[in-house]
Amino acid sequence: MSFTSEINRRLYRLYEHYVGEPDSGKDVYGYWLFILGYAIAAAALITFVIGYAGGVTEEAIIRISGTAAATSLAICLFGIGLMLPVRKRGIQASFVGLLVALGGVGWFASVYPHDWRHLGQGLDVEVIVVYTAGIAIIAGVMALVPVLTGRKGLFVEEEGATDDPPILTGNALEDAQFAVFRDENGDWKWNVLHREALATSDGSAVTRPEAREGIERVKSQISSAGLMELTTSAFRLYEGRDGTWQWTLARDDGSVVGACSGEFAERDGAEESVSFLKDRGPEADVIEIEGAAFTYTEERDHWYWQLVDDDHTVLATSDESHADQAGAEEAARTFAEQVEQARVLDIEHLGVELYERDEGWTWRFVDDTDTVMATATATYDARRDAEEAAETLLPDLGSAPVTVAGEPTYERYQSGEQWQWRLVDSAERIVARSPDGHANHAIASEETDTFAEHATDADVVEIDGAEYELYPAGEMSLGDGMTPDDDLPAAADSPTATTDGGVTLEHNDEDIEPQSPWQWRLVTEERDVIAASNERHMGTETAKDAIQRMREQASEADLIEFENAAFQVYEADDSEWRWRLIDEDGNVLADSGEEHTSRGEAAEAMMTLKEQAPDAELLEIETAAFELFVNDDDEWGWRLIDEGGKLVAEDPTTHPTRSAAREAMNRLLEHLESDVRTMDDAIFQLSAAEDWHWRFVLPSGETVAVDDEPHPTRDELTERVPEIKQAAARARGCTIGDATAQLYESSGWHWRVLDRDREEIADSNVSYDTREDARERVAALTDHAESAPIFTIEDTVVRLEQDGDTAASDDDSEGGWRWSLISADREVVAGSADTEATKDDLYTVVEDVRQLAPMAGRVDFDVASFELVADEDDRWQWRLLDADGRGVATGTETYESNDRAREALENVRELIDSASILEIDSVSFELHTAEDGWVWQLIDEYGSTMAESTQTYESRTDAREAMNDVKSHAPNGWITFTE
Repeated sequence: MSFTSEINRRLYRLYEHYVGEPDSGKDVYGYWLFILGYAIAAAALITFVIGYAGGVTEEAIIRISGTAAATSLAICLFGIGLMLPVRKRGIQASFVGLLVALGGVGWFASVYPHDWRHLGQGLDVEVIVVYTAGIAIIAGVMALVPVLTGRKGLFVEEEGATDDPPILTGNALEDAQFAVFRDENGDWKWNVLHREALATSDGSAVTRPEAREGIERVKSQISSAGLMELTTSAFRLYEGRDGTWQWTLARDDGSVVGACSGEFAERDGAEESVSFLKDRGPEADVIEIEGAAFTYTEERDHWYWQLVDDDHTVLATSDESHADQAGAEEAARTFAEQVEQARVLDIEHLGVELYERDEGWTWRFVDDTDTVMATATATYDARRDAEEAAETLLPDLGSAPVTVAGEPTYERYQSGEQWQWRLVDSAERIVARSPDGHANHAIASEETDTFAEHATDADVVEIDGAEYELYPAGEMSLGDGMTPDDDLPAAADSPTATTDGGVTLEHNDEDIEPQSPWQWRLVTEERDVIAASNERHMGTETAKDAIQRMREQASEADLIEFENAAFQVYEADDSEWRWRLIDEDGNVLADSGEEHTSRGEAAEAMMTLKEQAPDAELLEIETAAFELFVNDDDEWGWRLIDEGGKLVAEDPTTHPTRSAAREAMNRLLEHLESDVRTMDDAIFQLSAAEDWHWRFVLPSGETVAVDDEPHPTRDELTERVPEIKQAAARARGCTIGDATAQLYESSGWHWRVLDRDREEIADSNVSYDTREDARERVAALTDHAESAPIFTIEDTVVRLEQDGDTAASDDDSEGGWRWSLISADREVVAGSADTEATKDDLYTVVEDVRQLAPMAGRVDFDVASFELVADEDDRWQWRLLDADGRGVATGTETYESNDRAREALENVRELIDSASILEIDSVSFELHTAEDGWVWQLIDEYGSTMAESTQTYESRTDAREAMNDVKSHAPNGWITFTE
């Protein structure tokens, strides 16, 4: 033996001893190349450590250790590549990469350090590129190519492994096998063996453990299996794994053509079923359906009907069960009558159902799943009245706002042409409302804002009889007849200060602060203004002085009445006399224009003008006086003029008659000494007639809110005011119409519909977990209210509904569409058997049912009848029914058309007639005749085929010998799995 052969032999022996059986020679060489590379890498590391310790130059250490390390990496990668499953051309490409990498290593050893890194020629980049390219070729071929291509491509292959033998993969029944073995010297030799497939499994297993379990079961029972020879068709009678008895009908070749439709608790039941089939099957007629027909089935002692067309497609099924077949037949006839006249009810989102109850007619909301969402609270004498109520509500509901019970709310609403508002507190009580209607929504909204802004700080005031109210007059403008400085006190160096109300005011700049203008009015507890100031006063004290001066003047004033213009002679503040001509409204038409030293002189000057106004009266004023006058509208009023002719007070209103004006003046005199109160903010004013009330009054005297209900006592009203203040401050604004949706909490969240007067129109029947869930449901209600259909169920209706979540459109559904026939009591009478993809398809099905049901006949079952039916894949099979329409037997084979199934049924009749009965109580072999010979099957005790012959034998003897071979050798056979 040559030296090379000896080395090769030793390498193989060492690999087999320490690693295992190699698949090919390149596994061995690859492994030892990897070990070689590892050894070189270790040597490089040792050289590096020893070199530094021994004082060797750095350049020499790096050159030696770097060369060794780079070489080891290339050799290790090449060795790993050999151990991978690659083709020969892949190994060749890797060897090229190894040569390139080693070339780069050699180049490095020659140029380092003289031409490295900015020294000499600086070839460091070129050397690294060459070495890296070699490594990249090795790695790319061995690893990256399979990863990038995603398949075993040009370079990758399972070398060293052979294909599975055809006999093991089922592609051949016979082949040869090379049996490889070691000789006495440990070397490999082989023999050629002839192999034959004797049997094959009837079914398949999903997993290896299941396959192994099935094989072990065959191995354990095959040796004890008996032998049965079938030359004709046969009924196999057996007891199943669950203890029930069943049977199958097999041809003479062992293929199963039919089986019992049910299971039997006793063996006798299975035998009776077989006997019925043998007696009735050969002569049984095939059921024919023209157009459509009703069929009847029994399930757990309950009867149901179905409407099927001539293709045996189920069009409708009963939802109710019946005690007997007669009841089911009667229900089917009723269905046919009802469905023809029934209205098709398509509720996409929301519908309104009119229905009658004991008190009369009413209505309720139902959704697309026929769930009752809400029920009306009112009842009506006639259905038309209920319909009108629903028709009126739906448009209003479409724009209805959503409020929440327990949250204070300003509700603004329109009553006729006027806008009003009310305040609802957290207890759902109306605690305030607008005193009057307003022309537009903006004024009502502004009024609620004002009430909310001022209610918290408002005082509670009670007026006994009448009171003087001092209130801010607001900013004065130049249009008020004043100069820019008129609202300020006179300077201290002025000889006299400005007078107001006949009182001389003296000021000092250091003591006076700017003051706002004030006015006064005398009001009663009913807010009737008896008298009011006709000018503004700077500061509350000045206004009070004006009130006091008015009191003094009024208490001494005479009554002057005139209907035409009048001349007045009066003494001015500077003790000079003047005259003026005033009309009946008190307007000054002319004055003296100059001062006179005496009354007579002024009168004389006045008389000169009176000649030109002969109808004017002559008034001489020595003290204050009340004047009664009539205006252009023939309305009467009064005013108080002081002795200087200055207007002190006037009637804020006019009256239709002179006497009414006089009565108004007398009311002033009656309440002349009333208390004075400063009103710089809004107030809650309390008043009582029989019960106690309040009104909210602004400083301007305007009433912006009143109570909704009276209070029996003052204390009760006073206790309620803080609650009203709190509600007014917290409330949010909401504009309502004729309908409002309100959320409320009561064992979950509910909603109800209220009218403009907060009377309940309808209340929800469903509870929701959260307020947001309830709000979303209400939003869906309001969004689709205007398009909601109004319907009534007098007898039955056909309701369309969608399975699963509601889709965006009819053609984009999730779950399909179904129909149901429901009664007036909302009980489902019948429905569709299957779902349709779109609503249009469902409409087509409904129309088919409406047309076919009235014409559908009854399927009369004879003692036994065959029926041809199609499965979900439109494959046809037969089944045998008894007189009650119950299944007795079912075909196990399917056919592509009704005609093919009918043809096959004729063959089945012959098989039934000639079939024998076999009772299977243990595992047994069955010999069958085939078209061109004999075959065998291994049948377990449950009637299932465990194994069958792989080929057809020419004679019964050959088949029996093959069966005996399997029986003899299979129990000791080993199990080999191939991919």
